[in-house]
Amino acid sequence: MSTQNSVSCLLCVNKTLKNLRGLHIHQRVVHQATTTNSFSCPLCPHSSFKSKSGWSRHENLKHDSYNIPKHFNELPQDHINETKAALVYLIRSRLKLHSKHSGLQTISSPLTESEFVCIFQDHIKRYSFCRQRYICYFGGYDAYDTLSHIFNETNWGRQIFEHGQWSEVMLVPNSASPVMCTKSLRNSLRVNPKNPEMIIMWEKKEIYDNEENVSTAGWVTMRFLVGQFY
Repeated sequence: MSTQNSVSCLLCVNKTLKNLRGLHIHQRVVHQATTTNSFSCPLCPHSSFKSKSGWSRHENLKHDSYNIPKHFNELPQDHINETKAALVYLIRSRLKLHSKHSGLQTISSPLTESEFVCIFQDHIKRYSFCRQRYICYFGGYDAYDTLSHIFNETNWGRQIFEHGQWSEVMLVPNSASPVMCTKSLRNSLRVNPKNPEMIIMWEKKEIYDNEENVSTAGWVTMRFLVGQFY
């Protein structure tokens, strides 16, 4: 059976590897066989899939509401506050009066998994073992206050300019400025201009080379609509 973030060898009893690369090496060395892409679902002990896309479809059908994050040691509060301030800075950097900063905005930045979980753990809507991804959604009349509490900043999503002009993140239906971007995004990462919300996603990214060297990093992506008022 697989544990979180691990892959099981179907030819061995109680043998798990940290990732698919480890499984390939294990099968070549121990079983002297050409590896096959086999994936196990940690939530279904007896389920295995030939491809990652099959595993992903299984998760979407069977575990679309699974949102329990992995356990992490608590980070120092000062560190968490600094990370929150950095996220607020990234958001407010997009709140301008120029036309290119109106409508859909996407921000990505390095962020560790433990930092993300410590900040958003009570608001994670889904965790995907297959995609190594957490997703949060914030929309509606209480969303701005919720994010103010998370970020410890009341003006996290609003920028005031001269002559009573301002720019802000749109989280309430029918309150956006007239010109909004309607470009569709994929799957659960789509921002609907008619029902605006902020989508915050964390995912693990990996880089491999031909010598089995791997580098990993966590990235947070924030997608939201910006309205400008004059």
